[in-house]
Amino acid sequence: MKLKASVDYGVRAMMYLAVKGTTCSSREISEEMSVPRDYLIQLALRLRNAGLIKARPGKNGGYVLAKDPSDITIEQIINAFDSDLKHVRQPMKKGRKVSDSAAAVRTMHGMITDSLEKYLGAISVQDLLDTYEGDDPGELLIARALETEAKRLRAKVK
Repeated sequence: MKLKASVDYGVRAMMYLAVKGTTCSSREISEEMSVPRDYLIQLALRLRNAGLIKARPGKNGGYVLAKDPSDITIEQIINAFDSDLKHVRQPMKKGRKVSDSAAAVRTMHGMITDSLEKYLGAISVQDLLDTYEGDDPGELLIARALETEAKRLRAKVK
């Protein structure tokens, strides 16, 4: 699965800010993460509006995380850029007859979307930093998040 450029660049910028742990200029982030600077500034506005970063103006300004990395999930970063999933579950218009096939597709699509959101919401920026700085392979983090989501789904069936 390929991420949209805005999501890819946004995740990279957020991870860079988390690794650095301090205010970073748009120029620094742009150069280090290979993100076009003008585009990064547009992305930073969305991240700021989502409450994930703070922008500090001035000569020594730049961007810094607005929250602790343990309080920022991958889902939150993606949602700052990708509104596609936000519109998936708009309710059907009242009084509109829907075929059984359409209702089934909508139900299955909702299950997939819900599970993906829960899965990505279970992985924090801090989790990724810990994986990078620790001895556990990244695959173990992914496996744990998948196990957590599988347990949640199994509990819904019981």
